[in-house]
Amino acid sequence: MEQINEWGGIAGSLSAIFGLLALILFNPIKHYIQRKREERKKLKEERLKAEQAARDDAAAFRKEMRDAMARIDKTLVTLTDDIGDLQYERLSQAQEFYTAQGWCPGSKKEMLCQMHKSYRAKGRNHLSEHYEEEILKLDSKPRDQQA
Repeated sequence: MEQINEWGGIAGSLSAIFGLLALILFNPIKHYIQRKREERKKLKEERLKAEQAARDDAAAFRKEMRDAMARIDKTLVTLTDDIGDLQYERLSQAQEFYTAQGWCPGSKKEMLCQMHKSYRAKGRNHLSEHYEEEILKLDSKPRDQQA
């Protein structure tokens, strides 16, 4: 019976030693592992937030660029319309002037044909289609200089 009491005392001592070892070694290691897991989790969350912020910034930048491009496109359409109006005015003035004069130099004919080609490329053709034909039919020099 004494031996059982002795073994019980040894078992109790061992339990106490293991308990102290657990308090001294195991618990700090367990807390260290938990702390590291939490740190990794925080880092992952921060990285995800940073990635989301980067995606949001990129999306905002793309939206800003699309808006800017739309404004530029609108401005270009307006400018193209204005240029078309000016080309029409110049073509009609040239047609009136050169048909009244009765002749048109070859260089001017070429320039006006190029302008009319640009005018047609803008989708504009009203009233100016016959201007080119009339100007091309004109003499290249005044009648008194042709003889």
